[in-house]
Amino acid sequence: MTNMYKPQSAETSPAEAAADDKRARFDALPFLEVSSEEVRDIPRGGGGYVNRLVRWLRSKQVLGSYKNNDMGWGGIVVNKVSVKSVTYHEAGPEKIALLQVVPSLIKDGIYLTTVPKNKDGLLTHVFAGKAAIDGTSYAVSYAVREDNNGRRYYDHNLTKIEALDRTESPSGEVHRARAQTTPDGIPSAGEESLSNILKKHLKVNRSAKNIS
Repeated sequence: MTNMYKPQSAETSPAEAAADDKRARFDALPFLEVSSEEVRDIPRGGGGYVNRLVRWLRSKQVLGSYKNNDMGWGGIVVNKVSVKSVTYHEAGPEKIALLQVVPSLIKDGIYLTTVPKNKDGLLTHVFAGKAAIDGTSYAVSYAVREDNNGRRYYDHNLTKIEALDRTESPSGEVHRARAQTTPDGIPSAGEESLSNILKKHLKVNRSAKNIS
């Protein structure tokens, strides 16, 4: 089924037009099909979980350096630190399973925004993608951290597709999540969650009910 978009009026602001364009390109993305079955079979107890995940991802040739087509940025690195960051941020099996398609997420992700440098000089670039994990459709917001040494894949969050066109509360208020820290104690950039950033940038054209 095709998406039902409202035509842009002469009064559409540049910001609204940019948001409409991001949402249109997001809606056109294919869903990355992901199963969490293998992840659920990887033991979490007894220590060494990150190393076991790294070996699993290395067998799938996930670790490496990739390019995002939307921004033309190359050298986005996925490494053990990336894996550790993802597992650190309240990661269930679905979130961890998404790591196996991170190369495609990076390649096709739609750029949303850049969070200003935090006190440690880290920029956070936020992108959007789509995935179907164990048959459930998600919007994926993911972060790429940048410092003087380059860009590194950092974390991702999952938002069920139907939540994109809903406000965060009946009043429309956008809530802020508590600031997160990385496994090595480096504070994250800003307090706004990846999910809220995704909703803020893609929650447009609410008449577009069919996201496929």
